Amino acid sequence: MRKLALLLVAAVVLTVIGCQPPEGMAGVTQEQFDELKMQVDALTTDAMNLQTALDSLTMLYNAHIEKYHKGSATATPPPATTKPPKVKVK
Repeated sequence: MRKLALLLVAAVVLTVIGCQPPEGMAGVTQEQFDELKMQVDALTTDAMNLQTALDSLTMLYNAHIEKYHKGSATATPPPATTKPPKVKVK
């Protein structure tokens, strides 16, 4: 009976040890999360600036076409941007 109890305890201990995440894989720290959030905010700002520049370029191109190339087709504005769905980070 004692051997069976020792084998059961050893199996439980090995299972608990085997379920531990490897060192360095414990998760994301708050500093890393804040850094990623700042990068996402910077990329969002850059995307908005690029969209504004593209709209301005399209407007200038259409004005050029209307002024110098009468009867030519003008460029259509790009479709309106939509925000991607938010993904929750665990």
